[in-house]
Amino acid sequence: MAAAVISVLVKLAGILRENVREVQAVRGQIEQVQKELHLIEALIKDVDSKGTRNDVVTVWLNQVREIANRIATVIDTFWVKIEEKNHADSSNWLVRPFKMAKRNYKTYMLGLHDELEKIIEELNRLYQRRTDLRIEDLGAIDDVDDVDDPEVVGLEDDQAKIIDQLLNSSISRRTVLSIVGTGGLGKTTLAQKVYNSDKLEGQFDFRAWQSISQTYILNELLREILYKVRPDMKKKDPPIADKDLPVKLKKYFLISGKRYLIILDDVWDNNLCGQLKIALPEMYNASRVIITTRSLDVAKAADCNTKPYKLRYLSDDEGLALLFRNAFQQHVQPENYPAHLLDVAKRLTKKCGGLPLALIVLGGILTRKDRNYTAWNMLYETIDWHDKDGIQCSQVLARSYEDLPRYLKDCFLYFAAFPEDYKISGVHVTRMWMAEGFVPKDGAGTIDDKAEKCLEELVERCLIQVTKKSWNGYCKYCNMHDLLRDLAITKAKEGNFFTVFSKEGEDVNQLPAIKPRRAALQFSTLTQNGVYSVNTRSLLCFGFGRYSSKDCGFSKLNYSGFSLLRVLTLQSVDMTKFTQRQWPKGLVHLRYLGLRDCQIPEDLFKKFSFNNLETIDLKGSITVDQGIIVLDVLIPTLKHVYGNWYFDFRLKWNQHTNLQTLKYVRIETEIVELACCMNLRTLVIYFGETIDNERAQQMWQNFKAVLRRTEQLVYLGIIQGGGILPYGGTTDLPCHGKIQNIYLRGEWMRDICVPSVKMFPPYLTKLTLILSKLEEDPMPIVEKLLSLRILYLGYGSYVGTKLICSTRGFPNLEKLRLDRLPYLCHWDIKEGAMPVLRHLRIDGCGWLNTLPELQKVPTLQELVVNYPSDELRESMQGDKDLHKIKHIPFVRKEM
Repeated sequence: MAAAVISVLVKLAGILRENVREVQAVRGQIEQVQKELHLIEALIKDVDSKGTRNDVVTVWLNQVREIANRIATVIDTFWVKIEEKNHADSSNWLVRPFKMAKRNYKTYMLGLHDELEKIIEELNRLYQRRTDLRIEDLGAIDDVDDVDDPEVVGLEDDQAKIIDQLLNSSISRRTVLSIVGTGGLGKTTLAQKVYNSDKLEGQFDFRAWQSISQTYILNELLREILYKVRPDMKKKDPPIADKDLPVKLKKYFLISGKRYLIILDDVWDNNLCGQLKIALPEMYNASRVIITTRSLDVAKAADCNTKPYKLRYLSDDEGLALLFRNAFQQHVQPENYPAHLLDVAKRLTKKCGGLPLALIVLGGILTRKDRNYTAWNMLYETIDWHDKDGIQCSQVLARSYEDLPRYLKDCFLYFAAFPEDYKISGVHVTRMWMAEGFVPKDGAGTIDDKAEKCLEELVERCLIQVTKKSWNGYCKYCNMHDLLRDLAITKAKEGNFFTVFSKEGEDVNQLPAIKPRRAALQFSTLTQNGVYSVNTRSLLCFGFGRYSSKDCGFSKLNYSGFSLLRVLTLQSVDMTKFTQRQWPKGLVHLRYLGLRDCQIPEDLFKKFSFNNLETIDLKGSITVDQGIIVLDVLIPTLKHVYGNWYFDFRLKWNQHTNLQTLKYVRIETEIVELACCMNLRTLVIYFGETIDNERAQQMWQNFKAVLRRTEQLVYLGIIQGGGILPYGGTTDLPCHGKIQNIYLRGEWMRDICVPSVKMFPPYLTKLTLILSKLEEDPMPIVEKLLSLRILYLGYGSYVGTKLICSTRGFPNLEKLRLDRLPYLCHWDIKEGAMPVLRHLRIDGCGWLNTLPELQKVPTLQELVVNYPSDELRESMQGDKDLHKIKHIPFVRKEM
């Protein structure tokens, strides 16, 4: 709630910094609004510090949220009107429409005075109601237990691994082992199974269990531990003073030399373990501390030298076993699962997403249901995790949300916009946050770095799951557990933060009446033309699929009516059906425009007029006839452009110096002026099919001149549509030391078909080669790249028959993929090659009949072989190659 007020205060401060005539006319009223909001902000902080809310407080907070949104709308509309007036001022004053615009502006300013006066009165009335809130009567949030079921399946392996770590005699220092996972995942249950294990009997002189939670008092915690090790101290009169507690505990352990195991359950505070170190001395007798926490940040602060133990979600089979055990109140073997309930039980299990708490709650509900398909299926269709049956599960998850700082709550709730099981891009969701103004601007670092940190925090708090990492270790794709998504949707709806239309055929004509701050339309169908909402800041529309002919109804929206939009995303939408009136024109607040997998008209950008746009995402979009689209607009604020091979970017580069990302763009004109974009960090260009080799060589020379100026470049991609790739290495470029990722697609010139290691940047982390048609084995060269962690030899990159990886080659390579190397039939791996390789994937290498000696790579964790030859498939299944792969935990082969 406070985040909405903070956001408005930032907007007000921004207006007051502007010394323009229009602001001076209402400065006094704006300053009064600012003062009233500061008072209300202080009240909200008092409420938040208490944790719980009575009904009066809830109603009051909703009223504050509504007026905060109203003020934000007034401010954003104010800027729109100023923009319109400035446009009218700069035009011919004889032209009638512009004279009308100026008269309308004067009328608007008179109305603005009246609106601000009403807002001031309402803010004052809200503040005067502070005595009705009874803030002093509010209590703290009650603790909600994690999974409390000692028979949770799937924890046996986890228990054994943790016990092994506790009893590892080679580590004499005191270690703090953190069990990390989201609420309801079974952290407490696992810790209890470890604590009560017979294997620990006699291993520790002293064991103690302490529940911490969010409201712990350090001195009380120390007192409880002291009383457990020294029960006689309970009778001491007077009791030991708080200031003496750390000293007493430390003295006891030092004198006795006893080896201890202390479990701290449900830790939220990063500083707790640091504070306890004063009382728990390091005696190098292999004492241990275990903490359970939802935050990876807490785990890292507890012991930076001990890897946190991340608890996983249950598999489908494990979840099914837990559901039946709780539904039938006894163990049920898989062969005894009731056949008539198996299908619906699997669907119920899927709905829980592997979360033990949800499965236990659902199993408890099923104990009260008849054991027939109709009753169980009815539960599947109607289960609500927020009703009286499922409320425990919701409360556990809600605690993680309530613990978030104000800015992270907004970031978390934004995930409510995305469809279930949607592959969410980490880069693009953070760009949307920046466009909305969620990311704090204070402190060191760029706004992009801070947005990335916000996503990392949500991951570390186990609220978001990273499904794929990018080459630099950042989150490439992520998603959210279904129950956390339900929580986000519920919380977003409560505060009118986001309105989600997620059912096909759902009536979206309510938009004008609802006046949502943000709206997500997922596969919805509209029935009326011209629907819009002037209050909406984000509009995300998700169609039925890439280039689907099925109409979602999005073409009926009047996009120009969403005049305060900051984020507009259309995915899988046929934009050729838009009428001229519906095009999103004049959106002066728009910062993020996403048009992914859309069908778009060739004159798309002639229809647009955006003054503050920062990100354009056109990936996957095409025209109806797949023609070339020319982008030659002027948007000086532009920072990130994502296109594809169908887009020819002819921007005036000297007027777009803020560009940081220019990815998958077609260039068929001179590119010397691109050197003006000195802030570029990502650059992927496409030399079109119409460029002959001689001209490509000339363009490459010009391109090298560009690279000399773009010293911040980290990712370089060069794609040749036809002919010879003009890449000639980076050794003569002063910026080459910064480049960490190179993507090259196209045939190499004959004289460099076997590259020299000097042709690559010294700190290259990822290298991708596609269609290079190298005739000599590239391994002897690229294995000398000391920083290389990821190597992808793609389709047609190598046309030879043999690869050799030498001893001590690829010292830091972690991922290797060989994809459709058409003539590869022999691969030799020497002892000591690729000493840290973890992931290996071989796709479509049809002439490779046997695996290399992978037993020489003991670090390998995953092997994936797709479309192997018949001989290779047989050798992997038989004895021939079994000894090469039996040490690899995960092996998968397909087709």
